[in-house]
Amino acid sequence: MPGGSRLNIEVLGTSFTVRTDEDEAYLKRILWYFKHKVEETKRNIHISDPMKISILTSFYIIDELLKEKSWGGRNTALPEESEEMERITLRLIAEMDEVIGKIG
Repeated sequence: MPGGSRLNIEVLGTSFTVRTDEDEAYLKRILWYFKHKVEETKRNIHISDPMKISILTSFYIIDELLKEKSWGGRNTALPEESEEMERITLRLIAEMDEVIGKIG
């Protein structure tokens, strides 16, 4: 979009639009990540106040950011990438177990 991108955000019962010079795909990736973290926060705590959920989620994300910076960027996978890696790993383990079972 010339002059920037717009992203409609709908989360925790509120909606608004942001306009920025960032790429739209990048904005959507940020929004996906935030929504993922919001859902994770909601699963781990029993608070229904959207403001508190948002603050706690932001706190957790900042914690991840600061840890990432202190680790020097060694852990750069996003949750969807981590989930895919976990699926691949579990599939490989299952295949190895099957091969080992045939040998033994």
